[in-house]
Amino acid sequence: MRRALLPALGLLFCALAQADGMPDTSPAPLPPTQPAPPPTAPGSWPMPDAQPIAYAVLIVSRERLDTGTACDIDLYVQDQKVSRLQPEGEVALNLPPGETSLRLQTASSGLCHGGIEPLRGQSVTLHAGEVRKFRIANSESGLYLVPVSSGG
Repeated sequence: MRRALLPALGLLFCALAQADGMPDTSPAPLPPTQPAPPPTAPGSWPMPDAQPIAYAVLIVSRERLDTGTACDIDLYVQDQKVSRLQPEGEVALNLPPGETSLRLQTASSGLCHGGIEPLRGQSVTLHAGEVRKFRIANSESGLYLVPVSSGG
């Protein structure tokens, strides 16, 4: 029992010494040299540093009246419908770099009926970090995308 009282008496003595104004002789705690790693859940894998994912931005707009139709236009990327553009509408898409297939089709809704029209596909090559803008135009062979220069 005497051994259990010794540490308690030592703490009491230190507390009394500080209360009496005696200088603290205990060593100052050392600052950590490196931050502690975040705690991990048991059984979890350590996460590698996340690498930034590079995308290209594709902007498609109906700013002008070059489409020749007041009907909505569906935009397909890689044969997946991604957007329906109304007159004066615009959409911006984050896409992975590389070759991308694009297609336009008049939407079959309301008074508009797509009917039989040529499904003319286009292909664009996108680079990481690039912003490409296209506008929708119409010709005898159907709807297509026209590149818009960066100046206007």
